[in-house]
Amino acid sequence: MKIQILKNESYQSVDNLPKKGTDRATGYDVITTSEPEIVGVTNDLGSYKHIDYIQYKTNLKLAVLKDKIFSNSGYNDIDHDVLAFPRSSVSKYNLVLANCIGLIDADYRGEVMIRFKYIFQPEDLIIISNQIVGNVNEDKIYKKGDKICQLKVTKVENVEFVLVDELDITNRGEGGFGSTNTKPTEYSKQQMRNIADLYEKISSNVSPPSKKYVDSIKERERQLG
Repeated sequence: MKIQILKNESYQSVDNLPKKGTDRATGYDVITTSEPEIVGVTNDLGSYKHIDYIQYKTNLKLAVLKDKIFSNSGYNDIDHDVLAFPRSSVSKYNLVLANCIGLIDADYRGEVMIRFKYIFQPEDLIIISNQIVGNVNEDKIYKKGDKICQLKVTKVENVEFVLVDELDITNRGEGGFGSTNTKPTEYSKQQMRNIADLYEKISSNVSPPSKKYVDSIKERERQLG
């Protein structure tokens, strides 16, 4: 697979292109070509009431070429997108990638811009006229020329969403946040018993009878108490 990089003042030769830190590394490091642009609201003294984000330019414009794979129907084009991940070095700074993971779609041709949220520390905060405001610690943000993110290419999976009247039954069911760390309710236990009974009835009509799934359900019920 090849990724095209548009030539400009920052990218004149292959020496400037994103590179992996080691041979077996996954991400390709990107260097910022600008000083940080702090977007927020300040008071008359220049301290920040709040910071929306800190933005960095990269001068990087790219296009991921389609891959071709052969199948029974012939050659098919495969699209890829590019993900921008934070680097491990971000732990040394008061920054967190604003969108957690940046998604660069296959058809995007603009400049890759990286935005961070600034995490105020107690030492950044001051009280002026009964208002808490903050200053940015310049030693705790990226500067021009720093490696600020890493790119990873992933295959675009085209899926089809379909409507159904009901979903398959699982032990977890509708359990949400933290549900896998809690003991099952009597209702969920009864659901497992119902599933076991259903499969036992089905298995009794199969020759030879299959008890493997039923036994696993009952064993799980005994473990849960």
